[in-house]
Amino acid sequence: MKNIKEVHVLNHTHWDREWYETFEEFRYKLRNGLRYVQGLLDSGNLDNFFLDGQTIVLDDYRDIVSQDEYERLVSFIKEGKIEVGPWYLLADEFLVSGESILKNLEIGIKKSKAYQSAYNIGYLPDTFGHNSQMPQIFRGYNIDTAIVWRGAISSTFENAWEGADGSKVFTFVLPLFEGYYQTFLKHDDYVEKTKTYLESNSPYLTYGHALVMNGADHTYTCPDINERINTLNDRNNEIEFKQSLMSDYVQSFAGKEPVETIVGEQRDPSKIFILPGVYSTRSYLKNQNQMCEDQAIGTMEALNVWTNGNTNSAPFIEHVWKLILQNQPHDSICGCSVDEVHAEMETRTQKVLSAIRQFSKDTLNNEYPFEFLQENIENDYLYVMNNTPIADIYPVKTEILIPAALDLGGITLMYDSEEIAFDLIKKEKREVFLRHILAEPHYAEYAIYDVSFVLPFDGVGTKRIRIERVCMEAEVIKIVDDSGIDNEFYRIQCSDNGLIITDIETNKVYENQHQFLSSLDAGDAYNYSPPVNDPYSLAIVSGVSDIEKGKSYQSMTLHYEMKLPASLNENRTGPSEEYVVNKMTTTITLHQGRRFISFKTKIHNQAKDQKLRIGFATPKADESYGDTAFDLVKRHTIREKLWDMPKNKEAVMNQYPTYSTVLAMEHQLVHRGLQEYEVDHFQGNDFIFLTMVRSVGWLSRRDLRTRGNGAAPGFETPGAQCLGTYEFEYGLVLGSSHQSLNTAKVMRQQILTQQSYLLKEEQKLFNQSSSTIAFSSFIQKEKDSFDIRMFNPTNEKQFTQLKLGFEPTTIYEVDFSGTIIEKYEASSQITIAFNPKQIKTIRVKRKE
Repeated sequence: MKNIKEVHVLNHTHWDREWYETFEEFRYKLRNGLRYVQGLLDSGNLDNFFLDGQTIVLDDYRDIVSQDEYERLVSFIKEGKIEVGPWYLLADEFLVSGESILKNLEIGIKKSKAYQSAYNIGYLPDTFGHNSQMPQIFRGYNIDTAIVWRGAISSTFENAWEGADGSKVFTFVLPLFEGYYQTFLKHDDYVEKTKTYLESNSPYLTYGHALVMNGADHTYTCPDINERINTLNDRNNEIEFKQSLMSDYVQSFAGKEPVETIVGEQRDPSKIFILPGVYSTRSYLKNQNQMCEDQAIGTMEALNVWTNGNTNSAPFIEHVWKLILQNQPHDSICGCSVDEVHAEMETRTQKVLSAIRQFSKDTLNNEYPFEFLQENIENDYLYVMNNTPIADIYPVKTEILIPAALDLGGITLMYDSEEIAFDLIKKEKREVFLRHILAEPHYAEYAIYDVSFVLPFDGVGTKRIRIERVCMEAEVIKIVDDSGIDNEFYRIQCSDNGLIITDIETNKVYENQHQFLSSLDAGDAYNYSPPVNDPYSLAIVSGVSDIEKGKSYQSMTLHYEMKLPASLNENRTGPSEEYVVNKMTTTITLHQGRRFISFKTKIHNQAKDQKLRIGFATPKADESYGDTAFDLVKRHTIREKLWDMPKNKEAVMNQYPTYSTVLAMEHQLVHRGLQEYEVDHFQGNDFIFLTMVRSVGWLSRRDLRTRGNGAAPGFETPGAQCLGTYEFEYGLVLGSSHQSLNTAKVMRQQILTQQSYLLKEEQKLFNQSSSTIAFSSFIQKEKDSFDIRMFNPTNEKQFTQLKLGFEPTTIYEVDFSGTIIEKYEASSQITIAFNPKQIKTIRVKRKE
């Protein structure tokens, strides 16, 4: 300990909002814990307290105490005795979008500022690894210091963490297996344990400022901490022990420079588990979370921009974002909590989707009103809104309502005096319940045309289509007897186990595509672990149905069956003797003019203890790329796998995170919610696999091959077996020259439609020219302006042209907090340069 000059004792608790108990159970404990802390502060037995870098705990506490009690807690924050923030909550870094990470900090920093709490440390004590763009994100909020643990390895405690773009933050890397989890000051032998702890940390310290994080998960310091610190000072004359806030500790390094650097993504499990099995645990939760994120960005935020904020919905939008974020703590979105927690998450998801759905209905109806009280007023315009700034052919699917008394049997759709080729999926006459708060609810008979067509958009904009009633019977798209489907780019046929796809442009044939493969999994919610005897099960194509060939699309449905073990055997070393049959139904769609293969799969899972994947054969792929928040990261295929780990060690896994895209050789897979992928060898070929369902029945076990210890309480979680029916959406692009991160945006962002009687001009908001620069969002932050966020996922300097559909008054580049970085010429067309891996936010001001 000879190089230790002072010891900062950080009194804290790590507060998982929900995990091995439900939110309400933990919240009651939170109330009692915060009362305990305030009592110690009042009595002088505690100098200060750090509230885990989160502000959501304040909201949770406020809701179950009196206003006076809550204000007492706030007074401690304002006095500088309790610190909160900068986060709203501690979310996982790989399973949420970059926009969610920004919104998380935005909300947390706003609350921290309101209560005058320091917020200048990027506190990441327990997330399961750290993504490559966190330093750039922190810098964009003027956060210049961070603290990390899982996945980060360094020979020093004080480091520069260099992000993908070169941004750096002063970063403390917790060097020991215990990390933030330090409870020894509560023990009777705390003097000896403190000495042991400091001796273990001493070799990592450059400047002699040691940190004792006095707390752990859902636990608080002892009531006589002041006395114990005085005892430590008495017994260590050369070292000063003191209670410090996190901001005090950061300030002790003012003017000092780190001597070591950690670079980019941090996912090294050699110190402490990074728990990569969570990328696929309860994959339905990942799918639901991304549905919410997509709707929040592509519908709610986009519509708010279209109205220039005239919906007056800032508090509502923040409320919705808070609900989304409440599903994103690492023990929640990772799927590694008890079943009751995840049932509540599904309820939050439904709240989010319902709220955005009503916001969308009302906003679109305000912009393009639909008349449903007077049948003599015809709603003969269909407005189509695209909120993705990428030039492409966009599929549109919508319902068109014609009052039954006015229906002539059919319709035509006209755009600029030309007829649009559309397909009628279904037509029915039925009673419709119509309602609006400014008009009485009522029922009316309508002919409902369920139609599908494609439209070209060159960016974010609206198009107006004329609906004409015609005296001819509408023909529903027919099901044909054929062997496959095709469009201008691809020809698709089925084989015994999957698909054969031909790239028409190159005449290259891709066999062994879209194959379902299952293996056993003796792991738990945190880690995949294969049993010693691990048979593979491959699905067969049992039939093809519903081959539809229309004017705008062709589709077919494949039916798969897979015979596989019902579960592990009793000692978890191999398969049980009982077998079940899983059934998968996949609809494959090709739209005219689109170089994209769309898949929608429904899985009927009856098997436990398994990992079910969908695979696409590829030539040997030693490297692949998966996207994370604002980045695209190269991954190396692990050929030789080491499964059996000693105590406290975790296997380096071949499973990698992906937010929306996987690139390998000629394949680009895009998806919603299938966030674990791997490249692996099977039956003579490399395959790119997306994990669809991972079935496990335990929160944590201590007998895994891939992790040499437990990761949580050993509770059973039958819901994590994922028995039942699940649906997923994903897609494929073949040909490396056609790969772009924007492909996922086009697939996942909803085309909005609204039928109206009102004649309004079409509008264009903006587009971007480069397929290399990835679009992230456009969001209203100030009146008469909106922010466009894009990023460069490559290691080369890139450019894009931003073309606006109006004359702007000013254009700025701003950081994430809104501070101006650079002013551009106020022109409807500007060129923006991006350094490698750079994220840029462009604020466009427009006339009211």
